[in-house]
Amino acid sequence: MTRRIFGWVALLATALALSACGFQLRGSSEYAFQRLFISGGGQMAADISRYIRYGSKGTIVVTDPKDADARLEIISVTNSRNAVSLDANGQAREYEMRSAFTFQLVTPDGRPIIPLTTIRLSRNLPYSDSETTARDTEAALLNRDMQKDAVDQIIRRMEAVKSMPEVKPDA
Repeated sequence: MTRRIFGWVALLATALALSACGFQLRGSSEYAFQRLFISGGGQMAADISRYIRYGSKGTIVVTDPKDADARLEIISVTNSRNAVSLDANGQAREYEMRSAFTFQLVTPDGRPIIPLTTIRLSRNLPYSDSETTARDTEAALLNRDMQKDAVDQIIRRMEAVKSMPEVKPDA
């Protein structure tokens, strides 16, 4: 009997602690635009499109820029790897993986909503000549992880846009 009461008290305490900490599920994203066209980016564009398709309220990705309220232009994606530490023989022991993602969000007529922005990310990659296959696989996973992180940051920046620029009347 005491165990059962203790279990209920522990459950209640946990529920109260979670509700008091401010934890809340992310829920659906809302954007200031209803139709988005994505240009460039390859796999990154596919990830953003998938995120918007399954995680937004009413926003769709269109295939024709004429149908869009906004255009996400992924200008460039660059990856590099630099040796940061060497052993006594001059062989690399650790690399720094770097990625840069440049994008902008514009109206159909080219006015900036989110101006040209570059997201720079880096990860460390320990290296050993005896484990080259494993390290190559890990390098690919790190590049994919940085791309996913960049997609999350781009999505958050698009969510932060609260209104579209006003259309200027033709004079």
